[in-house]
Amino acid sequence: MKKQQPDLNRRSLLKAITVGSAASAAIAVTGVSVAQATESNVSKKDSNGYKETAHIRSYYDSLRG
Repeated sequence: MKKQQPDLNRRSLLKAITVGSAASAAIAVTGVSVAQATESNVSKKDSNGYKETAHIRSYYDSLRG
């Protein structure tokens, strides 16, 4: 009885598919994180900070009384 040799080409293909899937998933997750970080930085630059205007002061006064 002769033993069959494992098909190394098939194993290599399956390993490549597995590694490729994991790598593409990691890239996709990283891409989303970078996009969110960039978006939050842009919104911080556009804002001029907290400004207490007259209508905000009147709102605070209404809460105290």
